[in-house]
Amino acid sequence: MADDPKKGVVDRHGKVHGVANLHIAGSSVFPTGGWAFPTLTIVALSLRLAENLKAKLRSDALAEMGDQANAA
Repeated sequence: MADDPKKGVVDRHGKVHGVANLHIAGSSVFPTGGWAFPTLTIVALSLRLAENLKAKLRSDALAEMGDQANAA
């Protein structure tokens, strides 16, 4: 995970760099295998991704509703 595509495959929200609408949730975003039980970290990252996607979908839906209202 990194904001710079040269340093990580996904950004801090789990979005794959350079690929539209592709997100990864789970331990696949970890750069190496950890030594500790990663379940809570995976849950936290997944919840953050879900909240981010929910906000984006809500924003897109509101923008679409505005476009439809302006067209009418």
